[in-house]
Amino acid sequence: MDEMNHVEQGEQPHAAAPQGTVVAMGDGWAAGVHPVAIAAPSRRFRWAVAGAIVVIVALASTAGAFVLSGAAGARSLTASFAPRSSIFFMELRTDLPGDQRAKLAGFMSHFPGLKDRTQFDSGLDGLLNMLTAKISPDLQYTSAFKPWAEGEVSIAVGDLGGVDAAAASACSKASIDPNSQGVLGGLEGVLGGLSFTKAPSAVAIFALKDRSGAEAWVTGELSRQKLTTTAQDYAGSKLYTIGSGVMQGAYALTDQDLLLGTVVGVKAALDTRTNGSLADDPDYQAAMNSLSGDNLARFYVAGQTLARQGLDAYGPVMCGVMGVKGATPPPALDAKAMPAWIAGSVRAESDRIVVDVAMPRTGTTNPGNHVSRIAASLPGNTVGVVEVHSLGSVVDRGLGALESMGPLPGLDATSIDSVKSAISLVGGIDWIGDGAAVVTKDGSAFDGGIVAEATDAATARSKVEMIGNLVALSGVATGLKAHGETYQGHSITVVSVPAGAHNGPLQLAIGAKDNLIVVGYTDAFVKEVLDTTPASSLASQADYSTAIGASGSANEASVYVNVPALEDQIGSAILSSYKPLDYKPYLDHVGGIAGSVADGNPVVLRIVVPAR
Repeated sequence: MDEMNHVEQGEQPHAAAPQGTVVAMGDGWAAGVHPVAIAAPSRRFRWAVAGAIVVIVALASTAGAFVLSGAAGARSLTASFAPRSSIFFMELRTDLPGDQRAKLAGFMSHFPGLKDRTQFDSGLDGLLNMLTAKISPDLQYTSAFKPWAEGEVSIAVGDLGGVDAAAASACSKASIDPNSQGVLGGLEGVLGGLSFTKAPSAVAIFALKDRSGAEAWVTGELSRQKLTTTAQDYAGSKLYTIGSGVMQGAYALTDQDLLLGTVVGVKAALDTRTNGSLADDPDYQAAMNSLSGDNLARFYVAGQTLARQGLDAYGPVMCGVMGVKGATPPPALDAKAMPAWIAGSVRAESDRIVVDVAMPRTGTTNPGNHVSRIAASLPGNTVGVVEVHSLGSVVDRGLGALESMGPLPGLDATSIDSVKSAISLVGGIDWIGDGAAVVTKDGSAFDGGIVAEATDAATARSKVEMIGNLVALSGVATGLKAHGETYQGHSITVVSVPAGAHNGPLQLAIGAKDNLIVVGYTDAFVKEVLDTTPASSLASQADYSTAIGASGSANEASVYVNVPALEDQIGSAILSSYKPLDYKPYLDHVGGIAGSVADGNPVVLRIVVPAR
């Protein structure tokens, strides 16, 4: 009966999730990685620790959030109850569909203490219990959800709601408190006092394998939290409402799904039987067809609709937070500049976690893709690099776009004109090819700078000389000073920058190597680049070549982070809440995280977190 109902809603019938074959893993470790002795009170604890680290690293690698091909993975079990007008839809698959069980087990087996794949299921349950306990200490995945849930849960947002005029007026006068916790603190101060005139349309959808079990769990939770409900008939189902007012909550049960959210969100989900669902929407279908293979999670965003709703509903609020006078966003912030849709997925491979994001190309430019021409000149001790191809064209287009948008917070026409005037002093930027921002690490010391292509070697040398002359001419007015050095037959210009209001004096070094212009925070970085050969370069490092190769070596932009080299910084900055925790044995087995943007239609971003 469940299968028939799903077919009626435009979805494929429920099918038993294919079970991956468990393949015994040898005792050998990956090349360059050696066993690490660690104290382990239990295998479940080890699984949870490694899983938490992998989740955190994977999430951190996507915060920055675009070569997708092939057939899409299994169709969603819940999209048939997501309203057709949904502007955001995300699904999580704890059932690990298709090949994901075997591949996730293979990925986790790279970490210390997790080579025994017979412990995979209990370890995964332990990790999910830990994650659900973050929501509520007594909420356990294995007892609360697993007995009745099919294994797919999704969130659908159809409308962002609206705030009243008084809130918008107050927001236009808002400013960020310098004593607050950054922008988030300012946002909390403004958004916390909003009064909604229209509730958001939001619903969580749980695919069911046991409706009675789900009903018993919901009833138990309501009783435990001492919440009362009011029942009504709606669209052929029983709708239960909780609380009162604009933000009143609701839930409903069908034979296929548990629906939980705002009243308007749950009603919209029930209305899909007559109004059609997200699964019928052409943009959603195109978005899902851009994703390949089975996955652990997927998401869909109706880009233009989301941008339009966001500007209409929260534009005055955001303008107030950013300090813009008046209660309306700049008219040039056009939702049509957004792609019609954005799709993404997270999937496991046996040796990596892969995050893909795709969107249709919105512009007319076609920068094209090619393998890095700069990596072979970067020092081998590079621990982080962001590379952008056709940098001069990118900057030129960006300035044009900012200029067309009108005044923005901290950026007006005068500011843009100043930047354009500075660029004109060095003959424009059309001579700049690819460029990279680089961070190096030598022991515990960090250094870095920028490396950019010029048209040819003669242009590179002339631009460095031109910059030195400009500094000398402007020295009296600006306080800048420049002097020359010679290193290995190369000329280096060192610019001394006077102390600012909050910073001490610093030096910038500029040199040329072949057709490359090198700008360093110190002359040491310039000298490192001058000393680099292809055999000693970043391009020759195994972690870099493996990670960039997996993310897409032919691209228009890329990013790379050497996780093992930065494990102390990552451990203290991201994993500090898990202390005391010996994170080194786990981060040692994460290779370099890489991401590549590939031009095409769709434009795609792929981020990989390799294990070794």
